[in-house]
Amino acid sequence: MTLINTNKINLKKFGKEYHGEKIFVFLFSFLPISFILGNAGINLNILAIDLFFLFICFRQKEWHWIKSKYLYFFVFIWIYLVLNSAISFNTPASVFDSIEGREVYPKKESIIRSVSFLRFVIFLFAFKYVFANSKKIFGQILIYWSIIISVVLIDIIFESIFGHNILGFKSTNHERIVSFFEDELVVGNLVLGFGFLISGFLLQLSKNNSKKKIISNIFFLFVIIGIYLSGERANFAKGAIIFFTILLFINNVFFVLKKKYIFLLFMAAIILSTLISENIYSRQIQLLSNIGIRGIGTERNYVGKYKDTSFYEKYGHIRHVAHYDVAWNIFKDYPIFGVGNSKFRFICHDEKYYNSKIHFTSERCSNHPHQIHLEILSEQGIVGYLIIIFAIFHVLLNSFIAYKKTRNIIHLSSILFVVTFFIPLLPSGSFFSSFNGAIFWINFSLINAFLNKPK
Repeated sequence: MTLINTNKINLKKFGKEYHGEKIFVFLFSFLPISFILGNAGINLNILAIDLFFLFICFRQKEWHWIKSKYLYFFVFIWIYLVLNSAISFNTPASVFDSIEGREVYPKKESIIRSVSFLRFVIFLFAFKYVFANSKKIFGQILIYWSIIISVVLIDIIFESIFGHNILGFKSTNHERIVSFFEDELVVGNLVLGFGFLISGFLLQLSKNNSKKKIISNIFFLFVIIGIYLSGERANFAKGAIIFFTILLFINNVFFVLKKKYIFLLFMAAIILSTLISENIYSRQIQLLSNIGIRGIGTERNYVGKYKDTSFYEKYGHIRHVAHYDVAWNIFKDYPIFGVGNSKFRFICHDEKYYNSKIHFTSERCSNHPHQIHLEILSEQGIVGYLIIIFAIFHVLLNSFIAYKKTRNIIHLSSILFVVTFFIPLLPSGSFFSSFNGAIFWINFSLINAFLNKPK
């Protein structure tokens, strides 16, 4: 397996005295479990990693990473977020009349979220200089991740069959899987974020072992099937892109069967699960209806009339369109700097964003617009959007150039995750949230780590 090595922070030397390696293995291995525990668990886990990393840097007086130009990029983003939250306009009083039963502090919440973004910046370099420093640590952590995600995949299949997960949790939405999250429908996102990284690790690990290769191939196939069974259609679309790209790009030597047979197995599993499960079937039929394939109503047989219908007539019945519409209109009202981090959830209540042409306009408010580009544009404006996109895609482009040398499947998986994360129009989680944000930064941190010269 191709790894990178900075040879800057000496974890082995540190570990003899302070058990540094064991602590990092534990903290990083615990990450998937912290997602199941909730936002508090995620934030505490990442904070512990950040603090321990800074402690090691302090003890060994190794601060070389602060000279990285990429650190400057993301510190600049952090400063922009904080300043933008601090100077962003005050929420109109009329908005608060629409928010019933809760006390709200828009500017305070905005500044707190912006300040806390620093945890991801430090995590980016903690990941790089710890994972890249030791093949042993990298392998141990991914093995633990493999075990945890395997249990989650088994639980998804169990719930899809019996209607409840191993612990007895039942989803409030019969078309979606809740798994270990009890009341959050996000298990597909977790599998998407970790599953393909682990698949890349297992595929490389089992390259020269036929028995292990069977296990790695089964895991790789079950990742995409698990996302499909979860009922999270946007994540399945992203997962399918990653799955087929990996299948296309990597050599046959990593597979027990020829690629075309793996593709046929995938198609057979998807078709059978759809036909067998009434919940999955109705979920997919609903998707076809939303995009206009089921019936476009009376216009189905009148192509000319269908072409003349407006955007709202075609798609106004889709729930997320209500979020997209209000985010776009907020951006048009505040195009330069946006409304400030985390303020979409407040501004969306303003009655001027009510659109009678959209079926779910009364439900237009949410914690975020459910689309990554619209979230950044509406809250950070075109200035913040260009800064963030430039920094991320600059790292992404350079990492892709490095991938052409490494040909590492884990590296490829992380690149594909970040690319699909920014697909326009597809619904997505919040870029700045604990859950969705942490999954993104885990994958992005791996991309950043591979920027070093391959060992």
